[in-house]
Formats: sequence, C-alpha cells, structure tokens
Amino acid sequence: MTRKQALKYGLVGVAGVCGAGAVACYLRSALNSRRPPQVSDIPPLTEKMWDLWKKRGWSREARHYVRLEEGIVKCLLCPNHCLLEPKQRGRCSNRINWDGRLYTLVYGNPCSFHIDPIEKKPLMHFLPSTGVFSIATSGCCLRCLNCQNWEISQKRPEETKDASGDEVRATPQRVNALTMQDAARLSMFPEDVVNLAERFRCPSIAYTYAEPIVFYEYMQDAARLAHEKNIKNVWITCGHITSHALEELCPLLDAANVNLKSHSEEIYADLNAGRLYPVLEALKILKDHGVWFEVTNLIVPTYTDKTDMIRRMCDWLLENIGPDYPLHFSRFHPAFKLTHLPPTPLDILLEARNIARQAGLRYVYIGNVRELEDAETTFCPRCKKAVVERIAFSVVGFHLKNGKCGFCGESIVGVWTA
Repeated sequence: MTRKQALKYGLVGVAGVCGAGAVACYLRSALNSRRPPQVSDIPPLTEKMWDLWKKRGWSREARHYVRLEEGIVKCLLCPNHCLLEPKQRGRCSNRINWDGRLYTLVYGNPCSFHIDPIEKKPLMHFLPSTGVFSIATSGCCLRCLNCQNWEISQKRPEETKDASGDEVRATPQRVNALTMQDAARLSMFPEDVVNLAERFRCPSIAYTYAEPIVFYEYMQDAARLAHEKNIKNVWITCGHITSHALEELCPLLDAANVNLKSHSEEIYADLNAGRLYPVLEALKILKDHGVWFEVTNLIVPTYTDKTDMIRRMCDWLLENIGPDYPLHFSRFHPAFKLTHLPPTPLDILLEARNIARQAGLRYVYIGNVRELEDAETTFCPRCKKAVVERIAFSVVGFHLKNGKCGFCGESIVGVWTA
C-alpha cells in the first residue's frame, strides 16, 4: 500500500485502534519500501566482468568526481553525489569505484538505438519532419515510479549487454544485418554513432530513452565528433545534473527537451526520488547558453494533476525563462509501479493547457493523445492561425516562411532549418 492509499483508507481510524506510534511506524515502513536503492544495495561487479568490460573498452574513467581518503570517491555528475567505497556502484548502477577511481560502465555499449521522428522527443520547434538518430544505455539517476522505459533505465549494464564472445562493432555496412545476439554484444563507440547518423542522413543525434546524464562521457565525446561533421546534438533529459557538468556540456548541445516532473520538492522526492531545484537551475543554464529547449510536464493522477501546482509551474517558467519556450503537457499511461492509476483524464490536460496559455506561455502542446484536435498544432501568437499542423509525429501542414508566420509575418521562435 502506498502512502496515498494509506491516507485514503483512513489512518485516523487505525490510529484510534493501534495508536499513533504504530501508524507512524507503518507509514515509515511504507515510505522506506519505495525509496530508491542506496549504493550499498547495488550488486557489485565481479573481477571477471570488470576484465571483460575493460577488454571491450566499455569502461572509461569518469569525469566530474573527486578522490577522497581511503580509496573513497564522490561522484559530482548529478545531485545524488554518491559517495562510493571501493567496488561500490552509484545509484545509477553504471558508475563504479574501482581502485580508487570512478569509471563509467556504459561507454560505447548502447542497449537501444533507433531512428525517430524529431517530433517524438518531443521537439516541435526544432528541425521539423527530420529523422534523429537516437541512442541510449542502461541506467538512470532517478527512480520514477511511473517510468515508461524502466526495462532499460532500471537495469544494470550487465543486464542489457554481453561482453563475452567476439566483439560486434556497429558500422554502416553491418548494422542492418544485426541479430538479437549481435545487439547484446554490440559496441558503438562515438565515431560509430556519428558515422551511422551520416549513413542514415539524420541531421541530428538524440541522447534519449533512458537518462543521458548517466552516460555523460559517451554522450559528450559523441557530441563533440558530431559537431565536427555538422550534425546537431539533442539532449532528452530529466535535467537532474550538477551545474558545472551542464555548463561543460552546453557548448555541444543544439536542443533539449527537459522533463520537468512537477513543481514540488515533496513530489519530486516521492514520485521520482530526485530534487526540483537542480532541474530549475538546468533550465536557466540552457537559456543562458543559448541552447534551444522545450519543457515536458507529465501529468500523473494524484501526483502532478493539481491545478494550483500547474499554475505555479507556468508562472515560474514565464518569469524565469520567458514565454517562447514550448511547454508540453503529456498524458500519463499506467506503467512500472503505477499500473493501478488511470490514464490522465482529458479534461485535466485541457485545463492545464488553458492555465499555461492564461499565464502567458505562447506555445503549449498536449502529448500522448490522439483524441484531441490541435493538441500538437503550433499557432501564431499574433494572428492565432495554425502555422504547423501535426498528427502522430508527422507534419501535415506547414505555413512558415524563413521562420515567420506565412499569414501575418510574425516570427515563430525555434530552429526551423539545419
């Protein structure tokens, strides 16, 4: 039973029978059962597995950490700031202290890759109607109860990849003939990522699906090579990153979609095992560095569907990043540990859109729905006519000329051409 369910079923009455102390103990037990695993809970990597990972080149020394006394290291990549004794792994499962140094275990070994429409990310104001070469590794710095990609985000690297046997290298000539067994042993190093994006004529590469923060080194090196080939980089992220790590990454980013989970520290802790403040700071940093970004807010029933919180979030966005960065309200569908909740009611999504528009945000979308007309249509903020019409990740109407409304000439912010 969750904390919300416990309250729903009348803990006041239980307190009268069992006493307040028993109820408090029960609540602590319920909450503890939902907390993310601590670093001591993550199974260690065996010497044999470490040797295999090193041989493949899948482990590289991490960036953004400090070495402390007695072989302890502190990861400084995300706000979790995992403090790791020798052979301990971080909460993301893929960063490990080995011999007093921090290593990533997901360098060049993606567990998922695909070509997606850019609108799926979702990015509505960035290179419309183009394909984006998308990659992901296992692991995540959060533990969202509603995770849609939990099969990879909540897995350890060795659960998604197989370092035994002969190496399989991703090349443009070989990638179309890969078997499932090949994919499990696949190496795709940064130069391979860029070569594949070129091969499939994708003007951008997306670091996506799970959480790219936890494959930072891999992403950073691929992004640097991509820019050398005039390929753009797209970061699809929860934004739960330290400021100094993001400042270093920003010059390599061309666009981002940041999943702003809620506008409540309490809900971030309860629903996502994270913190709100670093994500808000990430949005400011992206703006300061001139990175185009869009914001997604998933509306989860009983968690993030409160209109007063949605209003506070929209007011913060308007005041701190301005009216022109798109906001996507996304419909929740039951998944992972929240399969007992219903999909987000459509009337709540419509109300959220109205709140955002009334707050002064100019580009507001509703995602994960097909029933709502114009849910993903871009309207000109001046003449109110539809300038980009979309259905199911496809652009079906385009009325922009050089980034301006084709009807009244108003500038429509975004990155419309490569």
